[in-house]
Amino acid sequence: MRSLTVALAAVLAVAALAFAAIETEEVSLESIKGEPWDLDFTFRMPQRIVVKGDEGQAEAYWFMLYTVTNNTGEARVFVPQATLFTNNGKVAYDVIRPDVQEAVKQQYRLAELKNSVQMMGDANEKAEEGQELKIKPSLKAGAEEAQDGIFIFREVDMQMDGFKVFVTGLSGRFVVRTVPATAEGEQPEEVVLRKTMELDFSVPGDSVRISEDKVYLLKQKWIWR
Repeated sequence: MRSLTVALAAVLAVAALAFAAIETEEVSLESIKGEPWDLDFTFRMPQRIVVKGDEGQAEAYWFMLYTVTNNTGEARVFVPQATLFTNNGKVAYDVIRPDVQEAVKQQYRLAELKNSVQMMGDANEKAEEGQELKIKPSLKAGAEEAQDGIFIFREVDMQMDGFKVFVTGLSGRFVVRTVPATAEGEQPEEVVLRKTMELDFSVPGDSVRISEDKVYLLKQKWIWR
């Protein structure tokens, strides 16, 4: 019964995901809106880490290190967002955990490592009185300005043998799609789908020694989500 429930949850979650995302080749160039720039994004394989919680209990997280480089020729606003979606239909969002961040920074001997909030910098810059709020570019142009960042996800599925990570904020492009009304009297709704990096990983192994399971990259591609 448990396996049937998990399978059903996975099917429903995958169906919801498919509705919310479309392949890049399914979008015409004429329908793409926004600014025509993409940031360069490289990453290390996600890993599991266990730290002590506030009351001394063990808490497990998955983290992914990445480097973002702005080769677009001018400074850009960088607001990274990441979501982890397991093959069993569980979802985890990027969280801020300074203890995990510091442990990983020391492990990899990085001079600087930023979480998603720190990556934004002073993204919201208050304008002078009477003016609109300005968005301050947080990522300068040039290879020498590349930044090392970290996504941290709370472990939500010890039974997973695969997961996807969706990263937004790497592009200025988006498309708008109309969602048909699902009930009588409702109006169609316009939904903004942003150019998103999809990373598909496999984690063969079991739930006994999860931290020892090796992660493999199956696919990396752009989608609209």
